[in-house]
Amino acid sequence: MEAIHRATARLVADFQSQPSRFWNERDMHWYLFHNLKQDPIFMCDYGTELIRAEFPTRAKYPDRGHYDLVILDPASLTSPPVSELLPWASWEEYLPLVEVVVAVEVKTWVDRTTDIPQKVDWDIEKLTDTQNAVKHAYFLNFVQLDFRRQQMRDFYQNLKEYLMEKARWHSPKLKILCVPHDKEIQHDSREHWIH
Repeated sequence: MEAIHRATARLVADFQSQPSRFWNERDMHWYLFHNLKQDPIFMCDYGTELIRAEFPTRAKYPDRGHYDLVILDPASLTSPPVSELLPWASWEEYLPLVEVVVAVEVKTWVDRTTDIPQKVDWDIEKLTDTQNAVKHAYFLNFVQLDFRRQQMRDFYQNLKEYLMEKARWHSPKLKILCVPHDKEIQHDSREHWIH
């Protein structure tokens, strides 16, 4: 948990100091992945990679779900039969045996015409669905808009309010972050964490 908070804090700091560095969500994923890999807790040799990108969900959805990034429990990965799984084998039957300690979904907001509920609800469902048995879920939102325009400020406020409403209805295991690229929009960095 401490590692994910440290990696996220570094991502937030870099995002706000150099927002044009990140062109899309994939850039954010890889930067977060890189920050996690540099954390001392992941320097140990667990015999496998605990941090995984595009890891499948246990629950089935119309479009099979994947998390942007996960941190897996080393004990569940190193015990048979999971430890004997070959890279090209299907994960389908092994997913119930692998414990997802942390699951992360990242969203970038660059267009105020985006349908907020459509973009938010699917990720929150994946993160909070009890079938997926995620221990700690993180929904990270990064907002890159022209905040000189009132429309963009209004969109940001609507997004925050929607995320706060969602936070009220979901498990305390779900942590939601909403960060504007412009520090002037939200001065206190502690307020980036909605829940």
